[in-house]
Amino acid sequence: MKLRLASLLSFFVLATALVVGLGMDTRQSAAAPEGASLLTYLPLIAKPDDLYITGLEISQSVQDANNTVPLVANRPTVVRVYTATNSGNSVPNTTITLTATRNGSTLTQVVSAPKTASSASSRSSLSSTFNMTLPADWLSGTVQMTARVAGQSGGNYSTTMTFNSVPTLNVMVVPIHYTQIGAAAGNGTYLPPTSEQISDWMMRAYPLSNMNITFHPPEVFTGNLRESGDDWVRLLEKMSELKNGVSPDSTVYYAYVNFGSSCDDTWFNCQGGIAGIGWIGYRESVGIHNLPLGFGPEATGELAGHEIGHNFGRYHAPCNVSGDVNYPYAGASIGQYGLDHIGGALKLLNPIDYVDMMSYCDPVWVSDYTYKALYTDQVNNGAYIWAPQTENLLISGSVADDGTVTLKPVYILPTTAVSPQNGLYRVELLDASGNVIASHPVDLMVAEEEGVSARAIRGAVPAPDVPVAEIRVVEAATGTAVANRTLATSGMAVNATLAQRSETATVNWGIADVPANVRYTADNGLTWITVGLNVLGGSLDVDLTTLPGGANGRFQIILADQGVPTRFEVALATPLSDKQPTTWISGPEIVSAGAPAALYAFGSDAEDGALSNFVWSVDDGDEVAASALFLHDLAPGEHVITLRATTRSGQTAVASQVVIVNP
Repeated sequence: MKLRLASLLSFFVLATALVVGLGMDTRQSAAAPEGASLLTYLPLIAKPDDLYITGLEISQSVQDANNTVPLVANRPTVVRVYTATNSGNSVPNTTITLTATRNGSTLTQVVSAPKTASSASSRSSLSSTFNMTLPADWLSGTVQMTARVAGQSGGNYSTTMTFNSVPTLNVMVVPIHYTQIGAAAGNGTYLPPTSEQISDWMMRAYPLSNMNITFHPPEVFTGNLRESGDDWVRLLEKMSELKNGVSPDSTVYYAYVNFGSSCDDTWFNCQGGIAGIGWIGYRESVGIHNLPLGFGPEATGELAGHEIGHNFGRYHAPCNVSGDVNYPYAGASIGQYGLDHIGGALKLLNPIDYVDMMSYCDPVWVSDYTYKALYTDQVNNGAYIWAPQTENLLISGSVADDGTVTLKPVYILPTTAVSPQNGLYRVELLDASGNVIASHPVDLMVAEEEGVSARAIRGAVPAPDVPVAEIRVVEAATGTAVANRTLATSGMAVNATLAQRSETATVNWGIADVPANVRYTADNGLTWITVGLNVLGGSLDVDLTTLPGGANGRFQIILADQGVPTRFEVALATPLSDKQPTTWISGPEIVSAGAPAALYAFGSDAEDGALSNFVWSVDDGDEVAASALFLHDLAPGEHVITLRATTRSGQTAVASQVVIVNP
């Protein structure tokens, strides 16, 4: 037995030596004499992985360390890959690979350019992280992602991310033909803007993947916006009246007032003044177009982002202005690191340096606090939901500081029912005997900027089957009646006429002392454009060059303060021809190779409204149908980007832009 054991042990030692020897590198010992055959066996020991991935931050505008800021589907997205090493040494010539699946299907692999991996990546240093642009096929649904260090078996990091659908933001730009009067300086007329400067900044900062912009026919406004807060409120209320009854609540009406050519040729006080105002939680606002570079290169877009932010329910972030008592960061800091990447070259925005767009300080970006709120509001309120229209009384009025309510003319129109948000007032409908027929809640609206504030009531309440003789407004909390308005209960006969010329027309209905709204349709009442608000005198001159064409063009006159629906129509004798559509590209002209930049397509047509049938081409290459063109795959050099938009009737509009991609 002992002999046998010894033999087995000898065999085991020999076998082990052979195996180890095969795994050794055979090199001559430096101590051996020349020509000697003495060999030393040096084993190859695999070095353990030193580099590992510590985290992934997925950002589209702003993000926190735990990735709790929601992601928007089909929006340019960057993954910041954080690395560390056990040794404390950076690792040169490192490549990171991102792989992902959705519902078991493999998505396009992403490979970073080689770079030195940091031994301890920091959120405050963009260069310390691998910053990788996600392909378009990743940007929807729930995606399982894994980041790997190329050439290593370990150090991986996996996470799950969900890209959420967000409704398209619809914005109706209302160009203002503004006449400044009564001021110490700047009096004169400022023509309505013919372009927009808000989409680029908003698409970078807001939680959106798409935005439609349509141009309303210009509106005339006369006042003193340089010195009078009351005139700003009048213009804001005009936007509410213009929208009321013709557009869904989800659409933003944004009045655009031309700044002028410079501070030497403007109505605005360049030393400081009111530049815009918007209702909080109701989608109408006002701002200045074409602010000069002295206010900041993106001041016009930032201003629109601020005012439309109010429309999304945001109060001021407290910096140089009182505001949201729940704002979580001192000095209105953005709180988390922002990432402005759609603008061409990836830029990290430090919360030490940047403040929230809802503040009165600079420079601005969007905080995670505001971004989440914008996201929630657009998801909840941004979609157009079709519903049948019924006869409603459109109620509006101004609320003074002492609580006095001044009711504006009341109109009865077929509209979609609107649910009140706060119901701080109620409207009682009375018959000719003073009996209350019905009672409905209506809202208090508030707008506040430094030096000006506004309060108003608004509601659309169902018209009863019997004539309404009086409207009474009551404070819901106290039951106190604060305003009333008498309506006519007997019908009025009107003989409406139309005098049509080549570019203008006069609509005449002959009742001079009753306010009337006048609106126009070219699609048999499917959509309407209000062309006259609270018109007195019984007639209205209309510029036909701004109206849509079509065989069914006709005007409708709605008399105010009628207890029963009172509307009259008159058709154009000669249909207007289709207007030429316009299209334009929003986005950067200079980008860095691989940066997650995007160009966005916009188009507006008098007949179709916001266009959606877009086709892109790069350097006259293959055409791609999409609302956005991602640029991170473009090679360094100069590229000509062409956009074509087509209307339902087959008309086309073309825009082009040169994009320079820097290595």
